[in-house]
Amino acid sequence: MATITVPTSSDLQQQRAATERQLQDAEQRARAASKLQDAESAIAAAQSATNTAEAASPSFFVAGWRPFIGWVCGLGFVYTIVGAALHLPAIDTNPMIMILTGMLGLGTMRTAEKITGVPPSKVGKVARK
Repeated sequence: MATITVPTSSDLQQQRAATERQLQDAEQRARAASKLQDAESAIAAAQSATNTAEAASPSFFVAGWRPFIGWVCGLGFVYTIVGAALHLPAIDTNPMIMILTGMLGLGTMRTAEKITGVPPSKVGKVARK
């Protein structure tokens, strides 16, 4: 069975650094940097398309995983606060904090875009139809 390898952003950053070290000509470096930027944009577009397809899915198991993770983290924090008052066993909240701050951070970025007047993307219009 064939395996498809999708480069990550850190892979592209490492490739960019290696390319800059190898290429002496500024014009060649600029062309290589442009190609790597195009690759990063393609990765972001593919992820955006995946997110749109997931959000549009009528299946709760496809479209509902993000809200589910949000509710699980929220309930974990409620348990932590109420559990401390009721002397229940403590849980490790570090994984929840990492997940929740990542989810909230992405929401905050869009809120900042709305405040500064950035129009919604085409992807958002597709998801609302």
